[in-house]
Amino acid sequence: MSLANECGTDTPELAARRVWRRPFLKWAGGKYHQLPDIDRLIPAGLRLIEPFVGGGSVFINSDKHSSFLLADVNADLIHLYQMLAVAPDAVLRHARLLFGSLNSAEGYAAVADEFNAQLLGGPERAAAFLYLNRHCFNGLIRYNLAGKFNVGWGKYPNPYFPEKEIEAFTALAHNCVFMIAGYRRTLSLASEGDVVYCDPPYEPLPGTNGFTNYAPGGFNWDDQVALAECCVAAHQRGAAVVISNSSAPRITELYAQHGFTLHHVRARRSISSKSSTRETANDIVAVLGGMNSGK
Repeated sequence: MSLANECGTDTPELAARRVWRRPFLKWAGGKYHQLPDIDRLIPAGLRLIEPFVGGGSVFINSDKHSSFLLADVNADLIHLYQMLAVAPDAVLRHARLLFGSLNSAEGYAAVADEFNAQLLGGPERAAAFLYLNRHCFNGLIRYNLAGKFNVGWGKYPNPYFPEKEIEAFTALAHNCVFMIAGYRRTLSLASEGDVVYCDPPYEPLPGTNGFTNYAPGGFNWDDQVALAECCVAAHQRGAAVVISNSSAPRITELYAQHGFTLHHVRARRSISSKSSTRETANDIVAVLGGMNSGK
């Protein structure tokens, strides 16, 4: 039996031809361009759990799960998702106003100041976060030590308003539970019939500096180890687990020690501001349960 048939997914050829939905947010480390490789390694199940949902490329494209538990430590991200689930028209109305009249350095600074002042109502704050994400430099989400959003204006001439992508999101939102939570709490909820997909901050490759400070406290090696251990515990309770990460030697060793099957996928790095320095590298997709495949 082929890997695709075991997983109940498309063959690699069909996956490559499939039309994948784009997420409505720009997100550093997003998995949109790796979906043909990642989706086929995620088994079917009753519920998909993502402790690091980020921009949501994976869940928004899932046709193998009937419900979703989507978590992240970024409260602004989860707030936006929750507001779009319950009041999409209000969020879109406010967002259109911001996109339509404030694409300038001054307008961007004004929105960022209001956002950081914590005085906006629910839909307005969600719309401001969407605006900042689409107008800031490279779509980066970064906060200073005081918890203030501090990414500069991206100077884009006409930032795209992702209305079509938001409509696809809201059509699926009634099947989702959104939660502000770390990976330990989220993974403690995984049990029989669940499928877990983890996309943590990547372990830096030797000799490089990784982007691991997307939230206060960052994500260090102790977190990588704890995440693997929490995933093993979830698997022991009956969940299948899939993790994406870099191919750093100690990551591959860590996952191999815990019994994961390792798959290599190609990825184009996109944090650099210069396209000439955006490199292609091998990533790891580690699988525990749900299939009996080789590397």
